[in-house]
Amino acid sequence: MQRMAKSGNSGNGQPTRTGHAPGPYDGYRLGALDVPVRIFDLSVDGCLVELNFGTMKGRGIKIQIELPVEGWITVECETLHIGGPYGYAVKFIHMDKITRDRIEREIERIEHTSTKEGAPGNGEGRS
Repeated sequence: MQRMAKSGNSGNGQPTRTGHAPGPYDGYRLGALDVPVRIFDLSVDGCLVELNFGTMKGRGIKIQIELPVEGWITVECETLHIGGPYGYAVKFIHMDKITRDRIEREIERIEHTSTKEGAPGNGEGRS
């Protein structure tokens, strides 16, 4: 799946990129029947959802995402873009501060791990 662009405004008119965690994460699309999904490109704004059938653009859904350290979170979403029959981008709506903080900590954890693994002289990374 392609990465979903996230942008904001730095206050000086220049777009800024918010952090994200590439995934994949396990999750569920909640409904009458909870359907397993895979989550990619997680940010505090939204994510990409991969599942075995599509959905309509603009539809409100709920998903649960398992964050390895933070545990399960539930978010309300609106579908933005359908990426073929097996995935779509969603925007998070009605998110409480606790859930947002948990996503931010997961992103920081991933970014810190990536930076640490790629740092020169630590014996890891490329050989």
